[in-house]
Amino acid sequence: MLKKYLSIIEDAPRYPVFYDAKRTVLSLPPIINSDTTKISHGTKNVFIEVTGTDLTKCKICLTILAAQFSEHCQGDSKFKIEPVEVVYEDEGGKTLIEPTLASDEFEVQMNYTCKLLGVELTTD
Repeated sequence: MLKKYLSIIEDAPRYPVFYDAKRTVLSLPPIINSDTTKISHGTKNVFIEVTGTDLTKCKICLTILAAQFSEHCQGDSKFKIEPVEVVYEDEGGKTLIEPTLASDEFEVQMNYTCKLLGVELTTD
């Protein structure tokens, strides 16, 4: 099964690989995820990885997915998200901690927002 997708990266000088602290391969995007990361009814922890060519868009997608998954956790874990350290080995070991769950504040026009959402809101 893996062989039919290898052409996607066979000529690439570099390609991403995700592995854990024990060097167990978790994902070789865009080819395949490992059996280690399959989700079943008994899954207790979920590792979400997002890859792409635009870091800002990847961060936004990761934040949304992590938040949506966290809603389905049970007990004390509901809405619990644990960030991970991302190490860019080809960039001198540059690291990021993701997701950051950062928010942005911005001003919007009330009438435009109401029209867009199809609801009637007040500033109160």
